[in-house]
Amino acid sequence: MSHYVQDAGSVRALAADIAAGRLTSLELVERSLARIDAVESAVQAWKLVLADSARAAAVALDAEARAGHLRGPLHGIPLGVKDVIDVAGLPTRANCPARDEYPPATADATVVAHLRAAGAVVLGKTHTTELAFYESVPPSRNPHDLSRTPGGSSSGSAAAVAAGMVALSLGTQTAGSVNRPAAYCGIGAFKPSTLAIGGVGMVPLAPSFDTVGAFGASAADAAILATGYAAMHLRMGAPSPGPSRIVVLRDPLLAGLCDGETEAAVAILARHMAATGLAVVEAASPVSLEEVRANHRVVLIAELGRTHCRLPQDRVAPRLAADIAEGLTISDAAYHHALRRLADLRRSFWAGFAPTDLLLLPAAPAVAPVGTATGDPSFVIPFTALGGPVATVRAGRGSESGMPVGALLTTHPGADARLAAFLLHEAAPGLAL
Repeated sequence: MSHYVQDAGSVRALAADIAAGRLTSLELVERSLARIDAVESAVQAWKLVLADSARAAAVALDAEARAGHLRGPLHGIPLGVKDVIDVAGLPTRANCPARDEYPPATADATVVAHLRAAGAVVLGKTHTTELAFYESVPPSRNPHDLSRTPGGSSSGSAAAVAAGMVALSLGTQTAGSVNRPAAYCGIGAFKPSTLAIGGVGMVPLAPSFDTVGAFGASAADAAILATGYAAMHLRMGAPSPGPSRIVVLRDPLLAGLCDGETEAAVAILARHMAATGLAVVEAASPVSLEEVRANHRVVLIAELGRTHCRLPQDRVAPRLAADIAEGLTISDAAYHHALRRLADLRRSFWAGFAPTDLLLLPAAPAVAPVGTATGDPSFVIPFTALGGPVATVRAGRGSESGMPVGALLTTHPGADARLAAFLLHEAAPGLAL
């Protein structure tokens, strides 16, 4: 394993140590800062590190802990925030030169405010692709192999967790920008139901899909972070109402793009799940995932154009400028038709599965590619559009590449509590999801 890879510790273990007085928040912050000093020059996960303010927040939270006041499992734990999400007093640059003169945010984004209230410590801003799109890419590298991408657009957030600089971080997903980087970096992620997380303070890309997601060393850790900022109606943290069935999903899109080592790793994970006593079956997708992906693109590009048409086009990446221009050519009628079609596909897809079903599929067609391209989001996009919560779980390593392989677990829109409960309580510890 690369010496740039390190586990910062499970959230539940860190929280237990803080509660018992064996660990302080300040010690955790100093541990993170030391790790950043050791590997950041190679991994390049951070846009900005807030050492002084993080130390000050940790000292205050430690005083609360000594007084017997613990805010929950995130009390005193440092995290990174993708630089498309506002942190009060800091500019939100989104890796976009057209935003260079924007003033600092005057308030935290809603999700950041919720996490501060839950006791989390904001350690800094992490790198992103430009406006959370495809280009320009940041300098962040994959800690498992610095010649490879960590994925995008939440590049720095995934790399920071994989390198052990923080146990947790925030990203955003409009297409595949949380679940895919987690898979490439061998960590966990939890993307809540699309648009279930309300509030303000995030640079938009395509507002019909933009959703804040969570990274952790495991999917369970990511679910704990998501619980810290999720809307109350999602009832995150509620117990599972019954045993889950794992449905290994089949579809021509998956079969046509998935390479052999990824397919094999996910098949082994399914067998391990069955060996722990979980009910595991196979089923074909009730709708064409390719059709879902195609309609998602129409909506995304149309909204990208309408959202960012006023940016000076000579100050954004060429591909971004071209897609903004393409988005403006999509008529309102075509845009509305794609939205209606997605709604129909969503209803038809989820009608084919029981409320207790969790769907399992590869997170990406292959492991993280060499170079700076952020990778293929084809397998994640349909499930962002289909609207349910999506977790990235670890599925071992590729037999040829030796790189991490990730799998997706997803379920019905609004059933975030069920997916979180599976990760936190129902999955056998031996699965190490």
